[in-house]
Amino acid sequence: MLLLYATAVLAAFIVGAILYARWHYGELESVGIPTVKPGFLFGSDPNIHDIVVHEKDYERFKQFGDVWGVYEGRAPQVFIADAEIARQILIKDFEDFRNRRLLDFGHELINEMLDVLPYETWKVVRTAVTPSFTTGKIRGMSKAIEEAVIDCVNHVDKEVGDSSGTVMDMKKIFSALTTDVIARCVFGMNLNAVNDDGNAFVKATADLTGDSEEPSKFLCVMQTFPILAKGFPIFPVKALDFFGGILRNVIKTRREENILKNDMIDTLNEMMAKLPTPEFKQLNITETTVLCQALSFLLAGFETTATTLTMLSYYLATNPDKQKKLIEELDQLMETSEGKINHDNLSELPYMSACINETLRLVSPLIRVERVCAKDWKHESGLIIKKGWAVMIPSHSIHRNEKYWLEPHKYLPERFMPENKDKFNPYAFMAFGQGPRNCVGSRFAKEELIYSLALILKDYQFEATDETKLEFKKGRFFLAQYQPVKVKIARRQK
Repeated sequence: MLLLYATAVLAAFIVGAILYARWHYGELESVGIPTVKPGFLFGSDPNIHDIVVHEKDYERFKQFGDVWGVYEGRAPQVFIADAEIARQILIKDFEDFRNRRLLDFGHELINEMLDVLPYETWKVVRTAVTPSFTTGKIRGMSKAIEEAVIDCVNHVDKEVGDSSGTVMDMKKIFSALTTDVIARCVFGMNLNAVNDDGNAFVKATADLTGDSEEPSKFLCVMQTFPILAKGFPIFPVKALDFFGGILRNVIKTRREENILKNDMIDTLNEMMAKLPTPEFKQLNITETTVLCQALSFLLAGFETTATTLTMLSYYLATNPDKQKKLIEELDQLMETSEGKINHDNLSELPYMSACINETLRLVSPLIRVERVCAKDWKHESGLIIKKGWAVMIPSHSIHRNEKYWLEPHKYLPERFMPENKDKFNPYAFMAFGQGPRNCVGSRFAKEELIYSLALILKDYQFEATDETKLEFKKGRFFLAQYQPVKVKIARRQK
């Protein structure tokens, strides 16, 4: 009898799990959205660990057109590669799509990142952190950026030595650089990370991205049954505890000793001072919330900037005519500014800015821009999105949509020059998102990118070799990650 009872309970559990996993199947098709057919269980991508996600998005864009549906596990998702529908969702009808999914990342120091906060809390926290990225604050941090880049260039000097050039792993170099920049601007620490890859801070930063980890074969199971993810934190607990300890110590020391450096820590201390206020208490904004914003800046600013610099080296090396034009612009600036590159003359490098934007178009570090529908919504085209569905704007696909980009697979920085700004739809460019919830640190990122590229190309150039190739890793659905990108760094002949 006991065996029979146990068998019945097990059977009921299995049936219940199957019903739960398949509960939303058919909803996308019921409103006419062309949909990737789900398997019996685990959604449309039971092999999500074994595909290059942004390339699969593009494959489906070519198959279905500008709009299609996917079941991520059991959850319906609508993918949109149409700039005008994206504009309406992200800007015009923002009130209906003002949140992202609320995800449990398995650690308190990451669960309240700015990007994933619910709207009312996000609005207050965003207002509090925005002053960190004013022109004045960025100008103040530009010296720290410059010093970090100079350390990087000095390291390259040693590696190249008297040779004609050295093939280097660009991701390794630029990850160390961006780690150093974040350490200086957020944590107030001078790491010289490019010369000390054994540094505990450097190691913990690398651990956070999971770049060296292979995606779990059970990823689709955790997507279908999110409760299982609680036992498998997305971010390493040890690394998060490490940064949490540093942050608490730096913030406490700066507050007690009344040290002001016009940087991110000052902003965090200003937020700490507001914790007793009714507004912060009502929204449950705590010390943990404040610490999360620094870690959010670390995650967003380290990996994405390193990826962009790596991709810049790749595209400039494989497009030497574009690099030549860029270097000529840089040399002209050097002549007129007595050899000085600083915050105030970076704006005099429009072609460099165009090269950065074109790189971000071809390889956007953030794979998808995400929103959640707050109520049933209908577009004039007939598209229906139901309450609770996630909307995904796949950057790789919309950036290659031939409706918006001439020869979309070619590296053509000229399309982003000031005289051509009216020739493309700005809402087809999603590198920093669009609308009120766009990237709060985009100006800081651009400053770091231009500074880094200018100070490197002042003395060096990138060259492609037989080892230079671009191969993306599988199973990444937040940030684009890739195998080592090998590029030759050669001293310029002047």
